[in-house]
Amino acid sequence: MMITTKKHRFWALLLRGLAVIVMIFSGLMVTSLATLTAPENFSDSGYDSLTDLGAVRLGLGMLLLGLIPWYRKIPMVLIVAGGFYAVVMQGDPYVLAIGLTVWIIRAQLRWQWVTAGVGLAAIVVNIGWHILAVLRRGDGASTSESILSVVMLGAAALGLVLAISLMTRQRRRILQAHQVVESVEHDRDTLSTQMTRQTEREYLAREVHDTLAQRLTALSLQAGHMQRTLHSPDQSQLAGALAETKQYSDQALADLRNLVTSLREHGEKETLVPSVAPGGFQDLTALFDDATHQGLTLQPRVVVNNYDAAPDELQRAVLRITQEALTNVLRHSADGTVQLRIEGQPGEGLVLEFTNLRNQGQDFDGGSGTGLLGIQERAELVGGTATVEHLPSHFRLLVHLPWAPAPTTDS
Repeated sequence: MMITTKKHRFWALLLRGLAVIVMIFSGLMVTSLATLTAPENFSDSGYDSLTDLGAVRLGLGMLLLGLIPWYRKIPMVLIVAGGFYAVVMQGDPYVLAIGLTVWIIRAQLRWQWVTAGVGLAAIVVNIGWHILAVLRRGDGASTSESILSVVMLGAAALGLVLAISLMTRQRRRILQAHQVVESVEHDRDTLSTQMTRQTEREYLAREVHDTLAQRLTALSLQAGHMQRTLHSPDQSQLAGALAETKQYSDQALADLRNLVTSLREHGEKETLVPSVAPGGFQDLTALFDDATHQGLTLQPRVVVNNYDAAPDELQRAVLRITQEALTNVLRHSADGTVQLRIEGQPGEGLVLEFTNLRNQGQDFDGGSGTGLLGIQERAELVGGTATVEHLPSHFRLLVHLPWAPAPTTDS
């Protein structure tokens, strides 16, 4: 990489040096031609001997060419010195044109543009001086041709200054625009990556809460039940409690494995792919059985048409919301009983209602708040709503979820 950079710098310096040499050589020819234009520069009509004025003009013009190697660093010096030589000394505007080209390319402020305008006016004035010099020569028929040549060369000088400077400015603007676009695209890609990672973290948090956290909660409650069973003389109850504890531990381990497998297989490509596909009524039945084994008394009323064909997102929302609601009842209900209602059909939506007796010695609707927050987030993900009601003796959770009508096939 360093060798390539050095080679690039070498060729750039070489090309810049060649450009300076070409400009100085061209300046020598322009200065010589400009000297030949004015008759007062020579002492005879044969243009063989320079006058003092001609020698001063020619020498000053060649001296100004020595500023060209620094034209990028001191364009103002070239404009001032070249303007003096072109207007006051009536020489050529070559050095002035070079300084003006660099100056216009870099001009941004108003005074800089005013300076550029004054420099262009100086070139026009210099063209007028040379036309007057041609008229003073009085060569008859060749006068008109000389004037035409002066006008054409002056117009070419003005055109080159404006063309080179304005084209270079336009090219720089295009490059700057490309850089801005690349910067915006880079920022957009960075923001998109951050949003994707944030979505993945939110998905991971939901999955951990909905699967692993639920199992660990059940395991914790079962451990408490097993601790109370230790004081019972009936060892069969302890054996049953241990068996259920092992079952919950195995379920938690299976959920963790499914979650890790999903993350490994999909990563950031499919952050919304569930770790386990929904299974319709079979999932609800298993969830109700699990809640019953944990000690809940369910009074369910499930009237749902064609639930097995419901979208996967809707089934998962129903399953997770029901799971979280039953866990909250298990934690905070006074009698461990919940009235559960799930009703709906395609085109009308689903209604989930959970009502349980509040424990007066414990604030059910308080707690950490993560359970109800998770329910609200799950409902909002599918376009639904979740509301709670604090009744005098009961707590009610009401969830509405949209369910699009089933597609119809035209015969």
